[in-house]
Formats: sequence, C-alpha cells, structure tokens
Amino acid sequence: MHTQTRQYKQLALGQRYQIQAFLGKGHFQKDIAAVIGSSEGTLSRKLSRNTAVKGYCSEIAHARAVNRRDRFKAGRQRC
Repeated sequence: MHTQTRQYKQLALGQRYQIQAFLGKGHFQKDIAAVIGSSEGTLSRKLSRNTAVKGYCSEIAHARAVNRRDRFKAGRQRC
C-alpha cells in the first residue's frame, strides 16, 4: 500500500497582505484562495485562526503563525 506524503507550506507575509487587501475589497474566500494558490479549506482555517475582533490583519496573522511554528519546533527538539 502506498501512502502519499503531503507537503505543507506556510503562507508568506506577501500572501497574507493579499488576503487582507482582497477581504477589504469584499472578495469571496474561494476567489482569494485561487489568487494566492491555496485551497479554500486552507484559507478558511487561516482566517478562523487569525481573525480578531477588528478583522484580519496580515502582520498579526504572520506573527501568530511564526510563534506557533517556533513553539512546535521547540517541542519536537526535546525528545
């Protein structure tokens, strides 16, 4: 049985700026996902994870993602 390995890439800060701009202009998530080269599900998760009371902020979202990545890496190095 062959299992497929998935490659996950984090969004770059530039992609997060694009998301913020398109959301500000009222574009749909599926259209934004197509522009940044991501799936609709991925974009939806990113938005639910990083949207605050005032809306989506690309710089805050990027800082949170970097923080989560660093915490994950730190946890894996302990073993």
